[in-house]
Amino acid sequence: MVKNLFASGALDDTQRRMLLSGKSADGLASAGPIVCACFGVGRTTICDAIAAGASTATEIGAKLNAGTNCGSCIPELKRLIAQTDKHSVPQQMAVAN
Repeated sequence: MVKNLFASGALDDTQRRMLLSGKSADGLASAGPIVCACFGVGRTTICDAIAAGASTATEIGAKLNAGTNCGSCIPELKRLIAQTDKHSVPQQMAVAN
C-alpha cells in the first residue's frame, strides 16, 4: 500500500496523514480537518467529544489531549463548544415544551 501511495500523483489529507504517521487508514473514521496540530486531533473527533459531554476546553484536553500543549487551538475548541451549545438549546427547549 505504501508503495502505491508514493507512486500516486496526489494524496488526499487522510492518505498524507497515514503515510506520514506510518499507520493504515483501513477501518478508520475521518477525524475531520485538524484543529489541534500538536496531537493531530480533528474537528469531527472534537465534536464527538462535545456531544459525549465535554463542555469545556479542559475537558476536551483531558479526553483528547487537544489544547494541552501549545494552546493555540483553545479558541477554536471554545468556538466548537459554543456552536454546539447554540444548536442544542432549541432542541432542549422543544423537549421541555
